[in-house]
Amino acid sequence: MEGMNRMDISIVIPVHNKPEQLEKTLYFISEQQGLDHIGLEVVIVDDGSTEPVCAVVDSYRDKLPSLNYIFIPRDKHSCRSRARNTGIAESKGRILVFLDSGIVIPDMMIQQSVGRIGNSTNTVLYHYILGAFTDPDIEDMTVIEGITPQNLAETCERLKFHPGWEDMRTSHFELVGGDLNRMDVPWTMGWSGAVSASRDIVLKSGGFDESFKGWGAEDTDFSYHLHLHGAAMYATEEICVLHLPHAADDKIDMKIKTSFMNRKKMHFKHYTFDTELYPYSADMHYDGIMSKFNRLVIKYYTPLYSAELIGRLHEDYLAGAERSAIVGADSYALLKELDVSHVFLQNKHIYQDLKSKLRDKEVVYMLGADTPYASGYFDVLVVTDFYRMISEPIAGIWLKELQRISKKLVFIHNETYVSYLATVAGWTWHSLDELQSILSQKQLGYSVSAKVGESLLLDIAKVATPLKTEPAPVKEPVLKG
Repeated sequence: MEGMNRMDISIVIPVHNKPEQLEKTLYFISEQQGLDHIGLEVVIVDDGSTEPVCAVVDSYRDKLPSLNYIFIPRDKHSCRSRARNTGIAESKGRILVFLDSGIVIPDMMIQQSVGRIGNSTNTVLYHYILGAFTDPDIEDMTVIEGITPQNLAETCERLKFHPGWEDMRTSHFELVGGDLNRMDVPWTMGWSGAVSASRDIVLKSGGFDESFKGWGAEDTDFSYHLHLHGAAMYATEEICVLHLPHAADDKIDMKIKTSFMNRKKMHFKHYTFDTELYPYSADMHYDGIMSKFNRLVIKYYTPLYSAELIGRLHEDYLAGAERSAIVGADSYALLKELDVSHVFLQNKHIYQDLKSKLRDKEVVYMLGADTPYASGYFDVLVVTDFYRMISEPIAGIWLKELQRISKKLVFIHNETYVSYLATVAGWTWHSLDELQSILSQKQLGYSVSAKVGESLLLDIAKVATPLKTEPAPVKEPVLKG
């Protein structure tokens, strides 16, 4: 621990009202042990509270000598991101701990975090957060009665694998032995309730994006930027914190909506396959989804297309096209023969390889479900049998976007081939009837433009929407008598 006496650590806590939660958090911080050679400061950023938050802070000034309180008046720019960024700017520590009000920490957490990060400039620690989704009306709250900073670690150890208390990320943490860098999308684990990080990597990432308003995604966006800037991310099994359960609010529908919109905003910042499907997935599922694509070699699970079919594509569709693209092909042999300007890929490893090989084409890391391209940007867009692997509801969203960005959209559909992934692994493999069902929901349809061997070429286009007509008035019967 040589040199630790020169290492300061700053705890940044954004808060808006609920002073009773902050009081508990500050009490557990004030009882930290092993700080003889560690300079600790606590930065409270009050995001326009109308309740007596300042009084709680003042009551801890004797116990926490380096306690900094910043009040930001509430305005249209108020948000968690601005509060945290203010805390970063006002802090001095070479290590930053982001902690939510209402979370309590064991008495050795600060010493352990300093020990784990040391002099690293790019380490990020995501601490287990127990109780974040615990319903106090359902779970037995007596299990946390009498918790203290001294016994909290033991209590957390007992609750770590309790289904009503565990951190929802635990299975992912366990699967990779705490080394989140082994995950395909480690940033999805980046909840900001309890995070310790090297100050250098936080500043390098640019901090939190203050354009995110409402609930959700500002923390995973921050984590994604940490990831892009080279952060080494770890989950800390030995450092668990407790989110003190409280009654759920009645704003769940609003939270779901703002979370979706913020995830979309996150994708609009990057337009990459990393973020393209994120709005449609829960954090706990997303690594599995991306892992599936990052291990998929499309050429092994789609038909081998004949030279005659490739020639027909060139002759009927690609010849003379200024901008053209193909989705669902990752064979170098096929792609170097195709006269297209753009190639859409989803396997990051294949994307990185082919980007360096296909110098005459623009290789794009996207599926095409949410793109930055203008309507009709591509003269022609070709989709292989790969489309048959994409399940609903993503399939419908994807097909509608492909139709929007292309003047002509053509699918290749082999009538006899069934992918091994469908017969053995249980993946989707759409039939023509299923394709028509998906298309019709988006006011689209297909027509067969050609048949080459066992493959059909399908033109995808909008279908006319029947005009709604008012039913003829029903005449009342005239009774005769």
